[in-house]
Amino acid sequence: MKIKIFNLNIWNYTNWEERKPKIIQEIKKENPEIVAFQEIRDDVKFNKKGNNQAKQLNEELNYPHYVFSPITDKRKERPGKYKRRCIEGMAILSKYPILSYKKFILKKHEDDIYTCGFLEVKLKIDNKKIDILNVHFSNNEYFSLLHIFETLKYIKNNKLNPIIVGDFNFYESEILNDLVKENFVSSIKYKNYLSYPLRNWTLDYILIPKKFKFKSLKCLGKGLSDHRALACEVEI
Repeated sequence: MKIKIFNLNIWNYTNWEERKPKIIQEIKKENPEIVAFQEIRDDVKFNKKGNNQAKQLNEELNYPHYVFSPITDKRKERPGKYKRRCIEGMAILSKYPILSYKKFILKKHEDDIYTCGFLEVKLKIDNKKIDILNVHFSNNEYFSLLHIFETLKYIKNNKLNPIIVGDFNFYESEILNDLVKENFVSSIKYKNYLSYPLRNWTLDYILIPKKFKFKSLKCLGKGLSDHRALACEVEI
């Protein structure tokens, strides 16, 4: 069977009211079964506590299964800038039941100003259980590489075979392909694209287990974010 996955770094509240309807329209147009978001804010300057951006989007998208995982409390991490309650994390919207989920905080290395992690979700798709890792690595090429290593180690230690989707913040796609080629196929290996047009970089990827197959892939959505969205069909 085939499933469709949509991924987008939301870019927190930057020009949110202008971008929000465009994001909703694009997701409705693509009609994916699974939606992954990064840089989702729960920020009392812009919303009531708990009404984070993924929840706001889903009020119109109406996915039956939803989970938001806070990763960073901006007040504690960078208190000089964030004097209000401001939490950032990742979210999954799904047409399939979510059996379980948990967050994992990646190691914060010396001199790295970002707290990063991933959201691990187990979905029931027909009679199969499929793991999804929604990742957001450090906005620094060296630290993001360390986060890739740490995530792959976590996968091996926990005997997972997941689909990995998100903002890797790593533009050396050939290095990424080499790192994962034993167990995964990268979206950039399937089709060349630029997901961060400001610098002509690719930062966003979807990695699928080698037993799965990409059937289609689009990098789309001008004006949705500073990143482009990824929409792919995967045969599982």
